Amino acid sequence: MDSVRIYSEVQERLLALAAELDDAALGTAVPACPDWTVQQTYAHLAGLCAEVVAGTFTPPASDEATARQVAERADRGIGELCDEWRAATPALLELLGTETRLRYRLPVVDAWTHENDIRGALGLEPATGHADTLLDFSLTGLGRAWPGHAPGLTVTATDAGRSWTLGPGGTLHWRGTAFELYRALMGRRTPGQIAAMDWTGDPAPILPALSLLPAAAEPLTV
Repeated sequence: MDSVRIYSEVQERLLALAAELDDAALGTAVPACPDWTVQQTYAHLAGLCAEVVAGTFTPPASDEATARQVAERADRGIGELCDEWRAATPALLELLGTETRLRYRLPVVDAWTHENDIRGALGLEPATGHADTLLDFSLTGLGRAWPGHAPGLTVTATDAGRSWTLGPGGTLHWRGTAFELYRALMGRRTPGQIAAMDWTGDPAPILPALSLLPAAAEPLTV
């Protein structure tokens, strides 16, 4: 995964978007992150970047850590948040380019995921680039931890021409675009939405294993 490229592209788009947002847009609730507004999501992104490069935080993030990042930046405007994020990014990109531990891919996952959370909250089209790469990263990790008692699963990204097999046998088959599959894995779809996707076989026994983050409580479209 080209972590430096993906993170840089996500940040470039989000910084450009931030410059266009008024107070009403910045105060819009983010359904995928129900405790946050758009501006608070930017606060988390800035805080995570700054803390990783300072060595005061190591991924993955807990709910407590992300809540603290947002709370500590409650009195900062969007310009200050973007300045902080921009200033810390060169050091993070260097880390992403040299650090081999998989946990240092997680800031990329986080930024790409939250970009689409923000876009969904604002009624914008999703940013789908690199979805297949991120899906590969996540499914590879999920495959390593696939429950031994669970039926095997084949996952096919219909727009990328790629398939992955988790567990033995591949008795279940899950199909969708790379974006939809990845959003489901990242907890951005409800169990009902996941079950309603294109399946061969009954997904009910494995639905709890398919959200690497807690599944959405309410249906999301982006």
